[in-house]
Amino acid sequence: MKSAVVFGGTGFIGLYFIEKVLDEHLYDNLYIVDTREPEDTFCKIKYKKLINTNRVKFIKKDIREDLKEIIIDGELITILNFAAVHREPGHEEHEYGETNINGAHNICDFARKYDCKNIVFTSSIAVYGPGEHEKNEETIAKPSTPYGKSKLEAEKIHIDWQNEEPTNRILSICRPGVVFGAGEKGNVTRLVKFIKNRLFFYMNNKNLKKGGLYVKELINMIIWVNEKQTKGQFPKSVLYNACMYPCPTIEDFAKNISKKVHHSGNFISLPGILINFFLFVSLIFTKIFKKNNSFNYYRLRKLFRSNTIIPQFLVKNQYIFKYDLSSSFDDWKKNDSSDWN
Repeated sequence: MKSAVVFGGTGFIGLYFIEKVLDEHLYDNLYIVDTREPEDTFCKIKYKKLINTNRVKFIKKDIREDLKEIIIDGELITILNFAAVHREPGHEEHEYGETNINGAHNICDFARKYDCKNIVFTSSIAVYGPGEHEKNEETIAKPSTPYGKSKLEAEKIHIDWQNEEPTNRILSICRPGVVFGAGEKGNVTRLVKFIKNRLFFYMNNKNLKKGGLYVKELINMIIWVNEKQTKGQFPKSVLYNACMYPCPTIEDFAKNISKKVHHSGNFISLPGILINFFLFVSLIFTKIFKKNNSFNYYRLRKLFRSNTIIPQFLVKNQYIFKYDLSSSFDDWKKNDSSDWN
């Protein structure tokens, strides 16, 4: 009986992964390890359907704690580490390390206990740090935030685990861009709502590139790479970027969303001097009020930075992309029209 454990499995990405591998019968049993059940309505419905299959079991556990007391039935053939403190800003600096770094240590120890030979770890493009230059897997990682630094350190912890038995252990490190889709409730969901309500405008940023991908494409990538590793077609240790190719711009996102909500796609663009004033005001606002407000300067500043991410490994190895922006949004609407209506 083949089993897999998904740490952070009640999150947005984890639920889509479990749904996919159940459909493809890749495992007999799946264990979700997380601190709580989903709270978002869409994710909650998806979670209940998975639990009702009787092939998925939820274990309430914090990855900051010792995980070796967890009991798994059958042969544990794969561990998925999707767990992370990731919202930035929104947490104290020490929280990123406590969860992302300590959690990596505990998950690798858990793998050692069960002699699991296969770990998939979702890192982040935040490890590259800021910069308008193109970033591929060979780009030197220079994280500038506590989140990015914690993810890079977690990568090293997983690499150390794989290096203990380099000919036997398999490690996939995936660095996703901005992941979007039904249940995401993040920046792309907010962009859809702004355009739908005729509140969107360019802020001198229409040509900025934003490396991102549809959540189902990410799951396809994760499964594709890891299966080829287990079959000996890829190296035992692989690190790869996960995003669309070529990298879309903010204008690409806006125009494709506009078509789906029957908007003309013609938006005004504010001049740079107004943007600088806007950011200045947000900086003052951030210093006065709590860090996780929507008008946070550090969150808004991301709107004016390109993330030009190249999935060089996937392109080189002829991965077939299934979703572009248009088909991603079509599938999103098909799965959950509430974000679009």
